[in-house]
Amino acid sequence: MGIRSHGRWMLALAALVGTLEAHADDGLRMDDYVRLVLQSHPAAGAAAALDASASAESKAARLLPDPTFEVSLGKGQASDGSGSAKTEKGFSVSQSIPWLPARSASIEAADHEARALRAEGLATRWGLELDARVAYARLLFARAQVEVSRASTADAASLLDLMTRRESLGEAREVDRIKSRVEWLRQDRELSAAYREELAAEGILRTLAGAPLPDPLRLEGELPRHTDAMRALLDAKPENLERSPALIRARAEASRASSLLSSARRGRIPDLGFSFFRQNELDREAWGGALGLSLPLWNARRGDVARAEAESRLRAADAERVRLSLLADLATRRRDVETLAVQVASLEGDLLPSAAESVRLARLLFEEGETSLLDLLDAQRTAREARREEIRARFELMTAIAELQRLLGPNDAPSGR
Repeated sequence: MGIRSHGRWMLALAALVGTLEAHADDGLRMDDYVRLVLQSHPAAGAAAALDASASAESKAARLLPDPTFEVSLGKGQASDGSGSAKTEKGFSVSQSIPWLPARSASIEAADHEARALRAEGLATRWGLELDARVAYARLLFARAQVEVSRASTADAASLLDLMTRRESLGEAREVDRIKSRVEWLRQDRELSAAYREELAAEGILRTLAGAPLPDPLRLEGELPRHTDAMRALLDAKPENLERSPALIRARAEASRASSLLSSARRGRIPDLGFSFFRQNELDREAWGGALGLSLPLWNARRGDVARAEAESRLRAADAERVRLSLLADLATRRRDVETLAVQVASLEGDLLPSAAESVRLARLLFEEGETSLLDLLDAQRTAREARREEIRARFELMTAIAELQRLLGPNDAPSGR
């Protein structure tokens, strides 16, 4: 990376960080966080280096071999000893001219190698983007867990206070007050664990960013729902595997091996060598030219052709193996997303409302003395677990969608054909 491009990159990163700090009160959006990661993380630099290597590979294949320039300088005297020693000098220029069909196949092979390198760079950038999205979702998940634990602890503390007052008035048993205290201690312990999980998730988010983030850090977003999963499933068609970076790279390597085989076969006709020379000797001055080529009598590059044929077959088989593996993985990833989407829809549409209604009725009946404390605690515990299950299912849905997208590649990726 040149000094100017490095400077522009630093200015863009500084501008983005400044924008994030200026809008810290509005909350950090996922798309802004992803852009920051793609500009500051070392993996983004590696992806740019792969793109540069691809361009260099194509450019280098199109360059002609450099000419060879030789100069000779020495002292000479007539063989009969007459005369004084004189300077002898000469020079020659040699140029190798590639056989055009073989050169064309070599250029084609280099272009396929460049395509494979770009596919690797694409996979690196796309994987980094998905890692950033999952890290962002992990912090959303951890903070949602904290909110649930905080509300549960507050409910348990309120119930403990109620039972303490009732026990002091003789309206409740000591054992019920003890049960309330045990429940409060349990919820307080879970709240502490949720706080630790939140700190760890935020640490991962900040580390992946590679640049300072506002402190305190507010997020503006939510975990995916059933509708987000449906959109991902609609995009997950077998034909969309053509944009998978893994398949693009495998097919590019197979095409490169095929081009190298063509180059080896065409290379049986040797390159042409041309030389121009000039000699200034004691008794004469000469200049001229020469043509040279090697005759394919004994070798004829048979070994190179055999190796290229084996490599071409190997790469073609590997590309087909990658395609079949991706098809199998696609079915698995689609199943995971669909299963979690149904689970999220069921939790949001049925289980959570029913659990909330159960708590409302249990509290009402308990306050009127028509049910026991255990019934209320059981209803609260069921509602809490349902909410935690819903949050976890939505986070797992986000992870499953990311893995499905990692398999398919970005929407703007080139075709693997």
